[in-house]
Amino acid sequence: MFQPYQVNYLHTLRDMFPRTNEDVLNDVIELVLENSPEDSFEQKIENMINMLTAEGAQGPIPNVSTPHSNLPKKMNDPTRIWEQLKSVLPNADPSYLKKQANKFASLPTTELNVFLQNAIENNNYPSMQEYLENKKHDDEVAKYTENFDIDKFLETIPNPIEKFSDPNRLLILNDNSDQNDEEYALQFLYNQFRFIRRKYIDLLFKWKKKNLVAVCDELENLGNSLITPRPVVNEVDSKNIQLLQVVAYLQHRKLIKRELKSKDEQYLKAKEEARKYGLLETCQCCFDDELIPEECYFCMKGCVFCKSCVQKGVEVGVGKGHIKFPCMDNCNSEFDLQTLQMVLPKRMFERLAQRIASEEIKKAKVDGLETCPFCDFAMILPEHEKIFKCINEECLIESCRQCRHKSHIPLRCNEIEYDEDVRRRTYIENKMTEALTRICYKCKKSFIKSTGCNKMSCVCGAKLCYLCGKPVIDYSHFKNEAMPNDPRCPLFSNDVEVNLQRVLKGAQEAKNELGNVEIKFDPTANIQEYFR
Repeated sequence: MFQPYQVNYLHTLRDMFPRTNEDVLNDVIELVLENSPEDSFEQKIENMINMLTAEGAQGPIPNVSTPHSNLPKKMNDPTRIWEQLKSVLPNADPSYLKKQANKFASLPTTELNVFLQNAIENNNYPSMQEYLENKKHDDEVAKYTENFDIDKFLETIPNPIEKFSDPNRLLILNDNSDQNDEEYALQFLYNQFRFIRRKYIDLLFKWKKKNLVAVCDELENLGNSLITPRPVVNEVDSKNIQLLQVVAYLQHRKLIKRELKSKDEQYLKAKEEARKYGLLETCQCCFDDELIPEECYFCMKGCVFCKSCVQKGVEVGVGKGHIKFPCMDNCNSEFDLQTLQMVLPKRMFERLAQRIASEEIKKAKVDGLETCPFCDFAMILPEHEKIFKCINEECLIESCRQCRHKSHIPLRCNEIEYDEDVRRRTYIENKMTEALTRICYKCKKSFIKSTGCNKMSCVCGAKLCYLCGKPVIDYSHFKNEAMPNDPRCPLFSNDVEVNLQRVLKGAQEAKNELGNVEIKFDPTANIQEYFR
């Protein structure tokens, strides 16, 4: 049943498809309106056009002037393009791919295909590893700026007052420091001491040799020189973690001191109570006999140790590649994973846990299990998959399953030179060069003859035979051409052929010295062409 609101659609379609039966147009209009009621007028018209052209409308669609003919072209969905890019380039920086998706959303599909082909062939895009490293660094920066948390700060720097007030501490800023870092430090001082003139702050900054802690100590004892404070300025940012740590300490110094004082009071109270009730323990390694229960760490048989001793012992074992850590009291026990997590820095424990998990998986002898050549990560891959795409966030390297080197797609393994291949080829090339050149027996200079007889005169005055290298006084060293069986060196020879044979001989001797190894790119291949 034809409805009045279909008039606009019918009018537009009739102008565009004058040869199409009106009943067909109405059927298409009803179908689109029924299935896409929420679409805009332009989207519905586009769907109708697609259906009618699929039905076999004759001739191209004319460019009729309708109320909506000048509307901008519909963009592709950037989210869908982004997902496509991430699936094709899983090792690429996702933020970079998102920018590219937004760019290609308004471009023809062919542009996107060209971009993908170029990216796959050349790998010329920021990697996921770079993205994660930058993100990790940005998170670290935020920890000392907008996301400052005093507990996390003290976890990272347990004794900040002692550390930053040490007169022998290596200064973050010096004559060779980055200009941006200096500007950031001065900006902090200007904002922290807004009632003191900038010129006073600048003088102190130079006088104290850019030691921020010493400058702040002086400025806190200096009287105000301005009636109204300067406006806060935040024009410079820094990503220097050490500098940000100092600035965070100075910004929150009073809070940090109160927190440390509170912790010390709580600790002393806990120790008194432990002493009162006989709960103090002794470390079986360093023999500290005043450990409160919270400071005790145990092996699986209950031997008591302090955190420092366990941490040092485990770190030594980790450095040696161990995954099990025996009790330091020789009780034939070891430390469990939970204890290791409590004493080790977070990053070190994560690496250790991954190594332990990989070793356990290897022991299980799972069919098809493979490990990444660049870290301890292991997983099962389908047989047809040629690339091992490591998903360990600290690695993320794509490697070739056949040669166990970094992925070299689209080249084959035998088309890639690795370090060992380069060393072999270079060794042969050097031997070929040695064979081609002659060395003067007197001054040890090397040379090569391009023309002339084989009686050579060096710039140092020495005379020698070009063929055998022996010293010569006169032409008696050379054979008489009238005597075919004369064993002496010929005075004239085919220099090209002589040089070629010497180079080939030098190459063969080098290959013999290397032994039975593969030479992927043989320097002697087609070498005759260079001696024509």
